[in-house]
Amino acid sequence: MGFTVTAVREAPLVRYEKVGRLIPGDTDVIRMMLDGTGEIGVIPVTDLLLLFGGIAPDGVAMSESGNRVFLTGPMGEEYVVLTRQVRGMIRDWPKKKAALFIN
Repeated sequence: MGFTVTAVREAPLVRYEKVGRLIPGDTDVIRMMLDGTGEIGVIPVTDLLLLFGGIAPDGVAMSESGNRVFLTGPMGEEYVVLTRQVRGMIRDWPKKKAALFIN
């Protein structure tokens, strides 16, 4: 059962559909999980920490507002995660998860 988040701003409405979750892995990696499919990739936590510090490693990017993190999937598809959820996930490791959206 999915849900949709609608961002309201001066620009046209942007809709994101939840397709999975980011889940803490065993060895300082974050697992990208799609609902009904399973794991599609892993992201080192250090890549996200570098991103929050202003350095964008391959496959991860930050929105201009800093509210969203863009992740590139194995087939080149772009996923979106809320920055607030990712920060909470890293802070409360390994208790928290983050929702994975597609645009």
